[in-house]
Amino acid sequence: MPACPNCNNQVGEGAVFCDQCGTRMPAPEAATPAPTPGPTGGSVICPACGAGNMPGEAFCDFCGSPLEAPVPTVDEVPEPEVVAEPEAKGAQEAPPPEEKATCQACGAKVLSDEAFCANCGASLAQPPIPPEPVPEAEPEPVLEEVPPEPAPEVAPEPVLEEAPSEPAPEVAPEPVVEEAPPEPVVETPPPPPAPAPPVVPTCPACGAEVVEDDKFCSNCGAVLAAEAVPAPVEAPPAPAPPPPPAGPRLVVAASGAEIPLPAGGEVLIGRQDPVSGIYPDVDLTPHEGEEGGVSRRHARLILEGGNYFVEDLDSTNFTFVNQQKLAPKPRHQINDGDEIRCGRVALVLKT
Repeated sequence: MPACPNCNNQVGEGAVFCDQCGTRMPAPEAATPAPTPGPTGGSVICPACGAGNMPGEAFCDFCGSPLEAPVPTVDEVPEPEVVAEPEAKGAQEAPPPEEKATCQACGAKVLSDEAFCANCGASLAQPPIPPEPVPEAEPEPVLEEVPPEPAPEVAPEPVLEEAPSEPAPEVAPEPVVEEAPPEPVVETPPPPPAPAPPVVPTCPACGAEVVEDDKFCSNCGAVLAAEAVPAPVEAPPAPAPPPPPAGPRLVVAASGAEIPLPAGGEVLIGRQDPVSGIYPDVDLTPHEGEEGGVSRRHARLILEGGNYFVEDLDSTNFTFVNQQKLAPKPRHQINDGDEIRCGRVALVLKT
């Protein structure tokens, strides 16, 4: 009989595992068949070496790799054998066949004295722990509804009759006190001006006081005039001279601002443009020239022979004299007080 390499226990012929420690028994060299690739009728194929194994085995008989978990099979119950009665009296009756136990893991038949399953190596000493029974939940007690207590009846409050209100006492009207008319305001006349101090004659040489009848000063001996000369009185300052009359100018009708006309025969009226290098003599940019449609070179004012002439320089929004539109280039004479309108900016000539 072969011995277990782990515990040196004697095991039966053909046993795959030791029935004492569960160690896999080495297969005899002569009896080891070559692994058969592919499935063999009804056998379990090892996923490692491809050998066929008997159904229900947990490990490969050729390489020891774990196989798929076996499905427990129910062995058919063999029919009981009919034992013939002994002919001779006194012959011993045959003992009943010993029932084999089954492995709880794979369902294979095992001997009653084996500690491990010869098919899957599971321990046979301790039975599997049955699952703990789940305690049944006790039904909750049904609470009977307590009928609500009837509310106590409240006696209605007695209605109190209102006593008739007493008539309010009549109040005598207060006597109307007539206000006294205001006293007239007496204006106090201003006090009369203080009299001027008397003029005392003085000596014109030393300024000492003298008597009116003296002919010579008693202080310095200077000859006095026939009549004493009173002290000189300062004369009021002379009024400021009127400002000189302003020269020729253009007055902005909207704001009243005055733009003096520079000296010269021709004056350019327009709007300043540093990019184009245009700087007119009369710049209407501060007087809403751009908003009023004034061109950069709008019109020309010409002084010739003491008379003023205006000329439109082909402007975009035209030049008007007293509401009359001018044609480009021709001169038009204007006088003092005439209105010159460049676009929408009106100017009045003052000479």
